Amino acid sequence: MLTYDAKAVARLEKIYSTRQIVDQRRRFRGIVSARPGEFGLDVGCGVAYLACELAKEVAPRGRIAAIDRSGEAVRASKVRVAKEELDGIIDVRLGDATKLEFPDETFDFVVGAQVYCYVSDVARAIREAARVLRKGGRLVVLDSDWDMCVWASKDPSLTRRVIAARGAAQFAHAHLPREVHALVRAAGMALSDAQSFSIIETRYDPDSYSVGIIPSTCEAALKHGISPEEVGRWAEDLRSRTTQGEWFFCLNRFVFTATK
Repeated sequence: MLTYDAKAVARLEKIYSTRQIVDQRRRFRGIVSARPGEFGLDVGCGVAYLACELAKEVAPRGRIAAIDRSGEAVRASKVRVAKEELDGIIDVRLGDATKLEFPDETFDFVVGAQVYCYVSDVARAIREAARVLRKGGRLVVLDSDWDMCVWASKDPSLTRRVIAARGAAQFAHAHLPREVHALVRAAGMALSDAQSFSIIETRYDPDSYSVGIIPSTCEAALKHGISPEEVGRWAEDLRSRTTQGEWFFCLNRFVFTATK
């Protein structure tokens, strides 16, 4: 499972505050449907944007546990929780998705937003989520299939290679949505809902999600053996698309709800 350093956490802070990801969290929370008084677990909480939003929905008697394998992410999360005065509702700690340090049947819901794709033993992680859910509780998983990512570019073939390299270099499961149904069934849960939505951007915006992930995509492409010349040419092409009508980006995301 990926562990973020300080540089990566700073990048997360910026990307998670983009309009597109703020809207994604809004739609995701609508599917989770957290209610006052519920207890929830955020697996791979990152910098705790989602945990803080969920905490406000379960308050005042509910509680949110938020875990991440990255010490830098946990520290950043604790700062955000304190700033939003949610210390009494959110418990942030180091944790491993495959070894949840909580008793059986602790939570009303467990959420994993763009995190299980990083977990090598994802089957075990889903079983752990099922274990800590109360009877009738729900697991809500959001993830992407990186075959369903599109950037308009001068060289579509190179773009596909770059996107494939991102998937191979950064994720244990770059196409996780294809596996979720079988995983939750194997963990003894029933898939009760599946939805998809798209992040679509039609103009160049330096503060957007798609522009924000260009650096990490380039880093992944270089690690996966695409030449620096090709990666540089690809990034330069994208960043030159500032004229109206030149920019297009789309990424399909999927949300699965499983019930114990």
